[in-house]
Amino acid sequence: MKILDLKTVAAELNQRALAHPIGKLQDIRAELHHRRRAGQDIFTSSTTFPKYAFHFGGRPELQFNIAWDDVSGDEQLRHGVAFSFEPNRNLPNPVEVLSPKVRRFNKFMRKRVGS
Repeated sequence: MKILDLKTVAAELNQRALAHPIGKLQDIRAELHHRRRAGQDIFTSSTTFPKYAFHFGGRPELQFNIAWDDVSGDEQLRHGVAFSFEPNRNLPNPVEVLSPKVRRFNKFMRKRVGS
């Protein structure tokens, strides 16, 4: 049974992240993309929705995400990483942009798991 709304969960994760390396995510992204930092929070009001949230800036890259999922009639919080291949105005051809990143991620995962 869902006890908290996702905005509350995202806000708590943003706060707790400050004490961990993931709290530097937006600084790392700014450095990698040669841009100014887009804020400190991982999840923002523009990337948090009633049933899911992804990190700010995540569309053209690997996304950190959280979501409420229905598991056997019970809503449970899930977390993970994903690539979103849904086209939109800012990313009209996600397959072209994300395919090399997916290959690199899969190669990394194969090395980590030893397959």
